[in-house]
Amino acid sequence: MEREHGANNYGRDVARSPILFDRRERAFYISKPRLAPEDVVATRFARVLEEAGVGYAVVAGYVAILFGRARRSDDIDFILNGVDEGVFVELCEAARRAGFGLMQGNIGSENSIRSLYRGYLARGHAVRFVYLDIIIPNVEAKLARTRAHRHAVVNSVRVVVNHEHIIRISPIELQIAYKLYLGSDKDLGDAIFLYTLLKEHISTEELHRWCRELSADCSLLEAGKA
Repeated sequence: MEREHGANNYGRDVARSPILFDRRERAFYISKPRLAPEDVVATRFARVLEEAGVGYAVVAGYVAILFGRARRSDDIDFILNGVDEGVFVELCEAARRAGFGLMQGNIGSENSIRSLYRGYLARGHAVRFVYLDIIIPNVEAKLARTRAHRHAVVNSVRVVVNHEHIIRISPIELQIAYKLYLGSDKDLGDAIFLYTLLKEHISTEELHRWCRELSADCSLLEAGKA
């Protein structure tokens, strides 16, 4: 395994923590002296999904937070794969036992869960889970519906936090390209942060392929570091 020595040149938003990368396992190992609220919620929900055997990947802003960017997020985006209505009912029961509730429905009612699946997930909308009745941060879960979503899940990268918490994230190349595509200052900051920190472990060819597919400007990565 190799210690990651990437530096951040985008403002002063890095709270550096040791990061190791195992190339053979395609897994990152992160040590944090203290978990952020987003870390707690994300890893608890990831454990539910892992134990239920549900394919997933975490995407969007939380990925940068996971790797140490010092900012907050109201929600943590999970993409789920292979979850039909029956699996969703079982998943919600497991989530309930782990301390989660639903913002749009009653997690203790099977009828409510089924209605939520039909009215939200099946129509491409997200369902929000809250942990221990704490509204922010919450989990925003949606089904994989695009090629990028499915790629994120099938090729997800494992991240192990403090040797005990496991969470799967979108491939870094896709994550960076998608953030560039979104284009806001916050998204650009996330993209530059991840690129600078993890550049050694990024496939340039794969990054440029996703930038082309999403019509994102990869040149912004180097320009933003100047």
